Amino acid sequence: MSPSLATLDLTSLRQHSEQLFSRCQWSREKLLSRQRAELQSMLRHAVHSSPYYRDTIGAPVARGAPLEDFPALTKRVLMENFDRIVTDTRLNRRQVEQHLDGDNPGGLLLGEFNVAATGGTTGERGITAFDRAAWLAAIATMLRFQRIVGIDETTRSMAVFASSPIHISHRIGAELRAIRPNAPGLNVLMPIETIVETLNAYQPQVISTYPSFVRVLAAEQQAGRLRIKPRLIRTSAETLTQDVRNIAAETWQSTVADSYVCTEAGPMGHECLCADGLHLAEDAFVFEVVDADNRPLRNGIEGAKLLVTTLTNRIVPLVRYEISDIVTMATEPCSCGLPFWRIASITGRREEMLRFPRRGGGTVNVHAHRLRSPLTSSAGVRQFQFAPLREGLEIRVSVFPGVDADAVSRKIEDAVRTTLTAVDAQPSSILVKVVDAIERSGSGAKEKLVTAPATRLPDES
Repeated sequence: MSPSLATLDLTSLRQHSEQLFSRCQWSREKLLSRQRAELQSMLRHAVHSSPYYRDTIGAPVARGAPLEDFPALTKRVLMENFDRIVTDTRLNRRQVEQHLDGDNPGGLLLGEFNVAATGGTTGERGITAFDRAAWLAAIATMLRFQRIVGIDETTRSMAVFASSPIHISHRIGAELRAIRPNAPGLNVLMPIETIVETLNAYQPQVISTYPSFVRVLAAEQQAGRLRIKPRLIRTSAETLTQDVRNIAAETWQSTVADSYVCTEAGPMGHECLCADGLHLAEDAFVFEVVDADNRPLRNGIEGAKLLVTTLTNRIVPLVRYEISDIVTMATEPCSCGLPFWRIASITGRREEMLRFPRRGGGTVNVHAHRLRSPLTSSAGVRQFQFAPLREGLEIRVSVFPGVDADAVSRKIEDAVRTTLTAVDAQPSSILVKVVDAIERSGSGAKEKLVTAPATRLPDES
């Protein structure tokens, strides 16, 4: 990550971060009062400045309707209507995409706007833009979250995320590295030998990376090649599961604190050191856990998706923007005392749901994360990925050198069948395919848990 991609004035960033951090001492009532005021201001701005919102929510805003009465905004609708949603007439979708596809996608568009893109779990491209005020708020929010877990400018903290400046994790990393100019710039697509050598030399106290890359680093540590002692691992962008927390604890005696970032919205949440759910930046967003018909659900009930309304980005306002995470909100305040409510759990993305024939008839849905344990408990497995087959499942795995791949494959197949049988799923076939490596995908270089099958069984059509 090149420090030259940093665009913010450090004095302004520090001041804004300090202002946001002071809100950690607010009462929940004061926080929600501010949220309500900012929401009304944002809705009025969106209706006044965006033709799309003027047409879709102008009437309910005028009559003071509750947010749940407004239509949801999907990524597809955002992309199709980007030019009518954006509130600065100098910006349009074609211009943003050309900039992202150009020679300097990490530079400021028109000398003013940070822009980013995502392929997301669905593979559907999305873009967004932040003006200076929105970008300052986004990075200051991330700094506030870091301070909550004890990270300040003296902490030897570094990140290993995306290689491309198109991705928001790369851009956030560039801003944060400007505060720590000695922190090395690494990304997950670099040779592992380079990453290990750099980490050994820098000896970070905190590492931020994808949950899937925690496994990679732990394997290097356990093999004796990596020799670091981080006190904290920060994860983001992929669903964090208990097995990753266990790996970090067993390997380094480290706490894992998850963070929640969306390319289109920016940093949205972070765990405190209690590691008991993601505290949400409710002074910058409104969050709604909803069912399949976009109706809000009570805390403690798992939703079909999450709707997010932005309060700080007035260039690309998002009203009830749909994120396909399967989320459950906490039912009790966190013991840490922060006023921000929490997401208790994220099961995964809706697109990671697998469907199988049910014993006795019909079908049963099983989220891919339910099948992680048989894979993570199988010695010798380096990576894994699921691909749905018609009435069956393909499991791609890569294994460490010297491992009996056939024995591992049989163990995985047996364990997955046992797990599926326990929920009355009866797939007609389970194909375990050993591959050399599972490539990371998209500009974010994430590791996809579920993907389309590259091969099919003979009876597949």
